[in-house]
Amino acid sequence: MTKEESIKEYYFRINKSIDYIKGNLHEELSLEKLAGLSNFSKFHFHRIFKSVTGTTINEFIKNAKIERALFFLMNNPSKTISEIAADCGFLNISSFSRTFREVKQMTPSEWRKQHKNSNIGITDSNIGKKHSKIEDYLALKLNNLKKNEMSEIVKVDFEVKKMEEFNVIYIRNLNIHHHDSEIFGKMFEQLFNWASPRNLVNFPETKALTVYRSNANLSGMLQADVCLSVPENIIGEGIIGNTIISGGLYAVFHKEAPMSECFKTWKYIYEVWFEENGYQPDNRNFFLSHLNDPKLHPENFHIIDIYIPIKLL
Repeated sequence: MTKEESIKEYYFRINKSIDYIKGNLHEELSLEKLAGLSNFSKFHFHRIFKSVTGTTINEFIKNAKIERALFFLMNNPSKTISEIAADCGFLNISSFSRTFREVKQMTPSEWRKQHKNSNIGITDSNIGKKHSKIEDYLALKLNNLKKNEMSEIVKVDFEVKKMEEFNVIYIRNLNIHHHDSEIFGKMFEQLFNWASPRNLVNFPETKALTVYRSNANLSGMLQADVCLSVPENIIGEGIIGNTIISGGLYAVFHKEAPMSECFKTWKYIYEVWFEENGYQPDNRNFFLSHLNDPKLHPENFHIIDIYIPIKLL
């Protein structure tokens, strides 16, 4: 599969979810359903959707609902606000009015009165306009690919490798900010303090990992484990748990830089690498493999490998 074919396949799949959204705004639009329609894993779908459309799935659905509501408000004067709310997939008038005000800075009734004699195609053509024609975005993407215009993207070395599963001990945090290096450091310190007296730390054979169990929310909070690879017979205790890192196919991206720059690699992976290389994210956890102690690096750089589970597109 060529790069152009791979990119087009991504957009074809996302278009399927967009078509479904547009045709089923009155229904509950679950992440599971939309990811399934696009044949992407639920865990990675929202990143891919934003990469393709430039907006989050929730924002896209919200704008699509308001677009439909505007049409009804303008062209169906006999249709009540309550009926419009229901037809646009809102649970109640309160939810509809709150969302409408967020987008239009007025209530639905106020907007209807103000635009009683307006032309809907002119008055609100700007709502969702940025992403209304995904074909335009695709054309731009292909054009940029041909020109190799990637000045804002952080390119990194990578390899695709097949791994066997292996055992780890871990400490889990269910609500940690993805940039909170201090907390992550303390978690690793606790793990090493338990493992070292048991002779379980033997670099480079021992792998030190950060495994991400969820995506970051709008506040940057997520669920994550810090892990050390151990033999099968090692059993944790207390806050030290045991789990298995799944085997299979991974794309591995190597980076040596400040951690803030390492995180920029996600932009490259999801906005460029997947679309150009004929792979899609698999429904397994992604993780970082820490290859050094940044405190001992002359520039305090982190040396990491980013493991992204993949499968063929």
